Amino acid sequence: MEEKREFRIFGPPGTGKTSYLSRQIHEAVKRYGPENVLAASFTRAAAAELVRRQLPIPRENIGTLHALCYRELGKPPIAEMFVADFNEKNPGLALSEDLKAGLDEGLVDTVTKSRGDELFLKYQILRHQMVPAERWPREVVHFFKAWERWKTENELVDFTDMISFALLGEAGCPGGQAVGFFDEVQDFTPLELALVRRWATTMDRVLLAGDDDQCLYSFKGATPDAFLEPEVPPEHKRVLSQSWRVPRKVHAVAEKWIRRIEKREPKAYRPRDEDGELRELDVNIKTGEKLLRDMERYLKAGKTVMVLASCSYMLREILARLREGFYPFHNPYRRSRGDWNPLASRKGAVTMRDRIAAFLRECEDIVDSDGTRLWTVEDLEKWTGILRSEGNLRKGAKAQIADWADSVRPVLSQDIRAGTSMLFEDGAWPRAAARDLSWYGANIVGSKEKAAKYPIGIAAAHGIKALEEKPQIIIGTIHSVKGGEADVVYLFPDLSLAGAQEWARRGDGRDAIIRQFYVGMTRCRESLIVCKPATRTLYVPLTEVLR
Repeated sequence: MEEKREFRIFGPPGTGKTSYLSRQIHEAVKRYGPENVLAASFTRAAAAELVRRQLPIPRENIGTLHALCYRELGKPPIAEMFVADFNEKNPGLALSEDLKAGLDEGLVDTVTKSRGDELFLKYQILRHQMVPAERWPREVVHFFKAWERWKTENELVDFTDMISFALLGEAGCPGGQAVGFFDEVQDFTPLELALVRRWATTMDRVLLAGDDDQCLYSFKGATPDAFLEPEVPPEHKRVLSQSWRVPRKVHAVAEKWIRRIEKREPKAYRPRDEDGELRELDVNIKTGEKLLRDMERYLKAGKTVMVLASCSYMLREILARLREGFYPFHNPYRRSRGDWNPLASRKGAVTMRDRIAAFLRECEDIVDSDGTRLWTVEDLEKWTGILRSEGNLRKGAKAQIADWADSVRPVLSQDIRAGTSMLFEDGAWPRAAARDLSWYGANIVGSKEKAAKYPIGIAAAHGIKALEEKPQIIIGTIHSVKGGEADVVYLFPDLSLAGAQEWARRGDGRDAIIRQFYVGMTRCRESLIVCKPATRTLYVPLTEVLR
């Protein structure tokens, strides 16, 4: 790409990169028209955020790079969706079902659970890094031959094909747009950026936005070098210089930490105009109860709290303590992780949280003769659906509720008033009308008791609001909360064995870990609490920059 076409925007943590991009897109629309502007990102979350900004461009002009290519290729069948067939024909290279990652993010959430998974991931990374085939390891070549033969026989494409096929096609972006905006570019792989720059050859200009200091997906083939090279004129670079998130004390430590990387784009940005809190805490990933005791002060003050580690397995003990203590928690940035989102709603499904909340909810418009607030038919059907009939419901009660729910005419409130109490046995009705959680929990059908324990405990401890409102606690890996923030961040310095080996070797591996923990540090708006490692050797020395 000619240098005059490419502009780079560097957005340090909390500097409003998405807002800046939105303003630039609006300006581009004024000049070029909505159909001539393209906006693409690395993850679905970032693409969804652009959509939420109600940008004045067609919806089909917004998406991840993979999604744009997929649509341009005519939405072909995706190989990763048919791994069972591959496994049947290649049992020695069997792949796990986890490879059915979301279309829009390609390799982002790929998890290796088998030897086949490992070879698959290595193969895709080599392709994304544009490494010549003659330099591939022998075992990868073996997998490559089997995988490509199977794809060809079944006329399938994989996620990486979407990018490579588009790169081999005609120059120019899919819709012939004149201007392109690309977000989170620090996590684009060399293959993906090669495609972006090929598209740019027919554009008036492209704007690449990101922050090389926040590159998190080097282990999937991304490299900051692909973003930073080739060099562009200084006037084609802009650093967003004011953070609206990171307070002064945390900013100072984070800057000291990230400067351990030699090859990076220097970026001077100002912290938020608050000192913030920075401290060490004698708690590790195995002492979850002590962590919760420390956290209480922030929760009582209404603060949001984020608990971060470098690997998901490190959070098991803390997750167990959160559940045992009936603390509501979630991870809004990784909704696909059920263990991190036990209270989440599921589209098209009634969750246990929905049923417990339905039991507790009172309908002001439907009141019994004695003043008892009853339930809507929808709520009544939800919570009685898992109620044990024996000793609680009269014969035909669930059928009656189902008839009400399926009725083609609206069920009148007087019908519910007159009929609801008659559905229950005499001893059960007063307990149900009183929203007695202990009674309800003791009378749930056996197959649902275990799943109901956590949401019932939360409701008993904190009330129905805790089931309906967004939890204050966010838990997950540093990778999972990219782009997120919280008032308070607890950061654990532990590394996996592989991570510790990379740290010891120095070089690119260590730099990737430095970036990872830099991202973790800079999620906080007010307080950063650095916790202790659980071992003597498998950790990063974060405390060195705290003193």
